[in-house]
Amino acid sequence: MFEKILLATDLSPAWDEIIACAGELRVLGARELILAHVITVKFLGGMEAKLLSEAEPRLAAQKEKLTAQGFQVHTAVVTGLPGYVLYDVARHYGAQLLVVGPQKTSRWQERLLGSVTGAVLHHAELPILLLKARITAERPEGTCRLQATELLRHLLFPTDFSETALRALEVLMKLGPRGVARVSLLHALDVPGGFEYPPGFQELAVAQAQGQLEEWAARLQQAGIPLVSQFFDPGRPLPAILRVLETEDISLILMGTQGKGFLKELFLGSVAHNVARLAPCPVLLIPPARR
Repeated sequence: MFEKILLATDLSPAWDEIIACAGELRVLGARELILAHVITVKFLGGMEAKLLSEAEPRLAAQKEKLTAQGFQVHTAVVTGLPGYVLYDVARHYGAQLLVVGPQKTSRWQERLLGSVTGAVLHHAELPILLLKARITAERPEGTCRLQATELLRHLLFPTDFSETALRALEVLMKLGPRGVARVSLLHALDVPGGFEYPPGFQELAVAQAQGQLEEWAARLQQAGIPLVSQFFDPGRPLPAILRVLETEDISLILMGTQGKGFLKELFLGSVAHNVARLAPCPVLLIPPARR
C-alpha cells in the first residue's frame, strides 16, 4: 500500500519516540523510509552551515535506529519552506505517504511561517499521516512508547460522500486486508440554515444520506473489514467527529482533506485541519486527485 514513506523529522526527542515506533508503519506496507529534515531559516544569512552541522549527526542516529528495525533508509536535509520542499523530496524518492509529527516551533516561526503541519496540509500532494507524541511512561525508554500503536485496530472514517471522500474510501478498502479490525463510518448531514427548503426536503436528505451510509458500509465489509458501525449526525461535521472520539476508542482517523466546499479548505479552519489539530489519535488525510 504505502511502501515508500517520507518521515518529516525535526530531530527532537518527540521524533526519537516516533522513530522507535516506526515498526508500526509496516501495517501500512512500509518497506523503504526517507528521513527528511527541513532547515526553515534560509533567510537568516550565515545560519545554514551551523544548523546543518548540528543536524547531520542527529539525523544519522535516527537513521541507524530505523535501519536496525529492518527498513531501507535514505536521508535528506533540505532548506526552504516545509510546505514545498518536503514534496520535492517526496517526488524525488517516489514516496507514497508523508508522516508528520509534533514540531518544535518557536512563536516567531509560528507567526512567520505557520506550523510545519499546517503548511504541509495546505499544500498536500500525497496522503499525510499525523502522529501525536503521547507517551506511555511505564514502557522503558528506547522502546515504542507512543499511544499510536495498533493503527488499524479501530478506524473512524468521516465522509461527506464527495470525490475526495471516495478516494479515502478506496484507501481504506485497500487497508482492509492488512488487518483493519473495525471501522466507524460517520456522516454529518450539515444542512445550512437561513434558507427556506421545500416541504419534505430534510426528510429526503436524511434518507439519501442514510442510504449512502448503508452502501459504503457494505463496500467496506466486502473489502474484508469484519465490523463496520454507522453513525449519522444531523449537525455539523467537526462536533460530530469530536462526539464519536469521546465515546469510541479510535486508533486512527482516516478522511479526505477537501470535501464539497473547496474554498473552505483554503483556510486552516476547515474540518480536516481542525480534526488534525484536535484529535487525540493519529490522523491519515487523503488529498484530492488534483489540487
